[in-house]
Amino acid sequence: MSKFSQVKRQIDLLDPENLLASHAPQDEYDAESRKISEQISHFDSPAQIAAVIAAVMQDAFGKPESPARFSETALAVRRALAYEYYGHIADLFEYGDARTEACVQTANEIIRQTLTETDPDVLENIFHAVDTLVAHRSCAEQLELLPLTENWQRFDAASLEYLPGILAATGDPQYKAVIRQIHERDPQIGMPESDADECRKE
Repeated sequence: MSKFSQVKRQIDLLDPENLLASHAPQDEYDAESRKISEQISHFDSPAQIAAVIAAVMQDAFGKPESPARFSETALAVRRALAYEYYGHIADLFEYGDARTEACVQTANEIIRQTLTETDPDVLENIFHAVDTLVAHRSCAEQLELLPLTENWQRFDAASLEYLPGILAATGDPQYKAVIRQIHERDPQIGMPESDADECRKE
């Protein structure tokens, strides 16, 4: 789905001027949605996207608008754009013909994004993309995983579900302690079989 389509869907759902509810044409907000989509990306924060929406709506309808009015819509837009973006990356990792070196570079870039990303839904999309790479290409040992291992405590269970498998795929024993700590904090998160076997032996 295009960026415009993602924005249009959320703006139409909000129907900020109650035009669609009054049986206006379904393209009533298309001009505004297109302007918004041209000014934002998934890298923008919800606050930044809300500010763009407010400015576009104020210009279109001639009345003052507060970004706060559009905060929930902005969050939904950003999550939709992030889901599309990282989903596309995951598809490239699995089905694309890019060289593994290029995939590793891309994966390391999105791993670094976890240092500043705070939305758990977006973080889960990042982890899923990295996990897809590890599952389909033998390159886990080339990943720069420090942003994940040093900050794993701040990730929620949905994201952490992927991390033990990613770490185990490297074959590096230095990650065993982190894997165990994750499992101890969230027992519902499974351990890679090799680590589980070691724990049973102990």
